[in-house]
Amino acid sequence: MIISEDIKKRVLEIPLLSVVATRLLAMTGDENHSLKDVVNIVENDPYLTARVLRIANSAAFSTGHSITTLNKAIIHLGEKIVAGIAIGSCSSKVFNRALEGYESGPGDLWDHSLQTAIAAREIASYAHHGVSRDLAFTAGLLHDIGKSIISDLLKGNTEKMAGICKEKSADFLVAEREIIGTDHTEAGYELALHWRLPEVLCMAIRHHHKPDNCVDKHKSLVYVIHIADLVAMMGGSGTGADILNYKIDDNYEKYVTIGNDDLASIILNVQMEFLRTKKFVTGEQGGLA
Repeated sequence: MIISEDIKKRVLEIPLLSVVATRLLAMTGDENHSLKDVVNIVENDPYLTARVLRIANSAAFSTGHSITTLNKAIIHLGEKIVAGIAIGSCSSKVFNRALEGYESGPGDLWDHSLQTAIAAREIASYAHHGVSRDLAFTAGLLHDIGKSIISDLLKGNTEKMAGICKEKSADFLVAEREIIGTDHTEAGYELALHWRLPEVLCMAIRHHHKPDNCVDKHKSLVYVIHIADLVAMMGGSGTGADILNYKIDDNYEKYVTIGNDDLASIILNVQMEFLRTKKFVTGEQGGLA
């Protein structure tokens, strides 16, 4: 799919992730790393170090004992939360803005992304082939970043896109492409390349609605994100006009097996975990700090 010069320009206007966030994301895709490696990266960013310590000692995560070292804080929070803090700390321009083209308010994209991340971590346990729960969480956070790139271009076309979906029995990607010539997965992929994200995360962003199009070595993770995205929507968390305007891939059972009881439990767990973690990962007022 050809990306227009306008969208490429919009991508280049998004600030690069911090060096620390980039290194943490790269490490997420590498299972051969230690806690010490994570500590060594985080401690190079005083702001992130202070934020991680503050969150580790917050009411939501506190053990009742003061946590004063980065090592203990990361053990306590887990790498998935630390990665989320790092992304949230330097990506508010992507996650916290209103998506007027989707009739979605400020912060809705982050809420949906965080719920998808939590769902992905749960669903990773049901994958037929080993999928890292931390990697699934990170991919879930990033899967919809393209919406912030194309939202303004879709503004005023909500009813038209809904009509396209109904008339053609198509998903929202088709409607996006009819209006602007591309969709949020391709725009997100361009941003992922701009941010120099690891290949596995780029593939999750690009193929989370059409996971069968992904290369085989990353399909298991991408199917996890595909299902997690739908689970977040089923739990009521979306980004406005496109919520539940996507179809589940027919081949998902080749990669993930989830029964109805499992699904109900996952949706409940996601809701509870989301309420527990949101304000501490994103900031006291709910927006990205």
